[in-house]
Parts: sequence; C-alpha cells; structure tokens
Amino acid sequence: MKTPGQAATQLSRQVSFKNKTLQLALLASFVLAVALLVTSHHAVTTSSASNADKQLLSVPLPRRRHQAANGGLPPIPDSVRDKLSNDQHDEKYLLYAMGKFDGGKDEVVSTISFPLPYDAVPVESVPSEIILQPTFGSHRRQKNAVFAFAEGYELNVYVTFIESLKNTGFRGDVILSVSHVDVMKSGVEEYLKWYSLQSDDSLRVISYGLSWECYKKSGARILPTNKEGRGSTTNHGFSDCKIHGLYSDGKDNYLAPAADPREARPVATARYELYWIWSRQYDESSSILIIDVRDSYFQSNPFNFVPFSLGSVHLPANQGTKEGCSLDLFEENFEALNIGTSNYNSQWIKSAYGQESLKKMTLKPVICSGSTMGSQRAIELYCRAMVAQFDNTKCKAVGCDQGFHNYLFYEGGLKSFLASHDCAINVHRQGSGAVNSLAAMRKSSLRSQGVLKSLDSKANGSDADNSVVLNNDNTTLSPVVHQFDRDKELKGIIRKRSSAMLTRWKSNQS
Repeated sequence: MKTPGQAATQLSRQVSFKNKTLQLALLASFVLAVALLVTSHHAVTTSSASNADKQLLSVPLPRRRHQAANGGLPPIPDSVRDKLSNDQHDEKYLLYAMGKFDGGKDEVVSTISFPLPYDAVPVESVPSEIILQPTFGSHRRQKNAVFAFAEGYELNVYVTFIESLKNTGFRGDVILSVSHVDVMKSGVEEYLKWYSLQSDDSLRVISYGLSWECYKKSGARILPTNKEGRGSTTNHGFSDCKIHGLYSDGKDNYLAPAADPREARPVATARYELYWIWSRQYDESSSILIIDVRDSYFQSNPFNFVPFSLGSVHLPANQGTKEGCSLDLFEENFEALNIGTSNYNSQWIKSAYGQESLKKMTLKPVICSGSTMGSQRAIELYCRAMVAQFDNTKCKAVGCDQGFHNYLFYEGGLKSFLASHDCAINVHRQGSGAVNSLAAMRKSSLRSQGVLKSLDSKANGSDADNSVVLNNDNTTLSPVVHQFDRDKELKGIIRKRSSAMLTRWKSNQS
C-alpha cells in the first residue's frame, strides 16, 4: 500500500505528463495554422487578374529597399500593381508596397506627388466625388478634346474659336466654362446649344454655365452689373472667386454639393480644377489641348501635328516612358525674352516662390501657361499639380498661374511626378510645336519677321484672305495661332474671317 507521499508523487508525474502532451498538441496546432496562413497568403497574392477585379487582393507588407525578402516573399502581382496604379487614393501605398525607400528611412525615393483636388473637401463619412454636370452637351469618352475657359465673351469670340477649329476637320469635343445662361451675351446660348446637339461624327461643344462667387480686392462681391465685372462676374478670369458644387460633401448618398473648400482665388488659377474634372471624363486613349479662347485661331488640326525635327524639342531626362503618355509645353520666343528679362514672369515667380527660386530660373525660357497639350493621363496629372500650387503658395497675383506653370517644370518636380506615372514631358521651342505663341514677338510686325506670309506672292497683305502664320521651318502651318491679337495686321485678318464665319453660320440656320 502506497504511502500518502508516494501517491502524491505519482499524481504529480501524471499531471506533468498530461501538461507536456497538451503543450505538444498546442504547438503542433500552431505550426499547422501558420503553414495554412502562409499557403493562403501565397494563393491570394498569385490569383489571376480576372479574380483580382472581383475581390480585394492582399499585398505584401512593405520592406526596405536594401532588405532582402525573407522566406521568398511573393512578388506583387501585375493585377494588384495595375489596380493600385489606377486608383489615386492608393498611390502612396503602392510606392510603399514596391519597397521604394531611402536606406534606413521610411521615405519614398525620388518621388513627388500632388494630392487630388477634392481631397481638400471636408467630408463626414464617405469620400468626396465629382458631381459637376454640363449645362449643354455630353462628353464622348474616346474623343480628343479641347479645354478652355470662356466666360463672359461676345458671340464673335466663340465663333472665331469654334469655327476655325471645325474648319481644320477636328471632330472631337470642345469643353468650355461659360457664363451662367441668365447672363450670357446675345446669341451665345443659341450658338452653344446648337453645337451641343451635333452628331457623333461632328465637332461637339460641351458647355458648363457656372455661377462664380467673386470678390474685389476690398472683399466686396462683384456682380455682372458692377463696373469691375465688365459684364462678367469673373472679370474675364481676373477676379478672385469661389466655385461651389464641384464635388459632393459625403452626405445624402454623395449628391449634396460641397462648398468650395479653398479661399477665393483668381479664376485664371481656379480653372485648372475644372480642367482636372473634365480630364477625368475621357479615356487614356484621348489627347487633350488646353488653350486660351479669346486670342487663339486654328489653321490645322493640332492633334495631327508632328514636330518637323527633334531639334525643335527639348527632351528632358525622363524619356523611355510608356508609349502614348506625354505632356507638351510651349515656349514663348527666347530671343525676345526670358524669365529674368520679363518683369511680369519674374514677379509672378517671386510672389509665389520667393527670390531664391527666381534666381535659379532667371535665364530660363518662358513657358506659356495659356497652351498645354498631352495625353489624357498626363493632362490629369498636370492639372493636379497646378491646383496644388495655389494650395501651397496662396499666390493671388493676376498671372500667378504662369508662375506656377514655369516653376513646376524647372524646379517643382513636374518631370519626376510624371515619370513616376510613366509619362514623358516635351517642351517645344516657339514656332516649332502645335501651338505658336506670338506675344513676345510684338517689337516689330509679324510680316516683317517672316512669320505672317501670303500664300499668293502677288497678294497685298491683309487685302487678301490668304495670309497664314508659319512655323520656323517656313513651310508648316502653325496649327494653333496663339496671341494673334498682339499683331495689328493679323488681328485685322482674323476679325474679317470671324465676321464671315458668323454670317455663314447664321445663314445655315435659316
């Protein structure tokens, strides 16, 4: 018979054995669970692209660029990379997932980004969405498009712009920001409506009749009847304004319009937010031209233009990017002025970015902000960058948009931003690209400089309607003649053509 001490010892041994058995069982279960988890993770991350569109795929945790992947961490599937690349909200996470870090610091290498314009909208529950709708017309996603701010003008301005473009054979979309219908000038509403109803194989005009909330520098509201407004609420783009209702505020099933989250800013600056919204209405296969309305005239289709030589294009270091994604910028005449010799351009840059930034750019050619061209993707990214410049600088000087435009290219990271999205940038010398900007050449007549020529050598200048503006090769028509009104003779020629085009359009309606 066992003594009480012997019985206690035996019981202790049995308990110890059972505990060890339980521990081994738990350990085995844990190992099995980890194995299943790893297998499941690998299966999800390597699932097919078709399944990727239907479910949320897991992405490997970020690792430092110089740190090897432990245990053969599976690569990011192309389907995940593409999905995140196309989703602006996940842009930063994609960079982390791709392991783009600087040594031992959690910082993205050589990458600059600009926020989405509607990220500034304070929302209560759901992300903001674009809710702005056109007044006349509808976008055609696969067409090429021309964007312009055109508020407050007389009918002849629209006729010069639209009819000359139509005469080149262009059959895409023209998107205009115009006055609210209640304050449009005589004949403008009828003209824009007519072009908004054209067939799919014709030029179509999409108009946004907007009500801007504009202010004098004193803070007083500007109404269309005010002397300062010159019949235009926005003073033709020179007033400081707010524009409400571009986005939802996250309430009422996304439909409640949000107030403009930004302070009043020059419309010449705010227009780039409209351009960004419009760019998202088109496919990546589309090309887009941003151009001024009042002083632009079309001689040939700008979307068909090919530079006559690569020597006419400044090619930066981000070439070799995805075919089809590129941004085209257009210089003013470098022989006539540069940033340092132009009082206006130097002041715009100094006001926005300071004297030190201006010093770095003094000898650079002036790049005109009134004309920018590119693929849909490049234009969308460019407009994001332009909107962000006001948010960063709060520059309200009239013309600061041109300061933003030049700073972005020379010092502001636009090239690296586009390159991170596989987009290239080309800067065309004056008279070599699809847009020929003429303002800097007004010290003498364009005809005396050989820019304005008559096709018929016997013709006497503006007395005959056969004068054209040529690019620097003296052979190619400048597709877009920009700032034509700076030359007296050319201005007179185009005014005569505009009058004839308006008469022709009216006769076709009767």
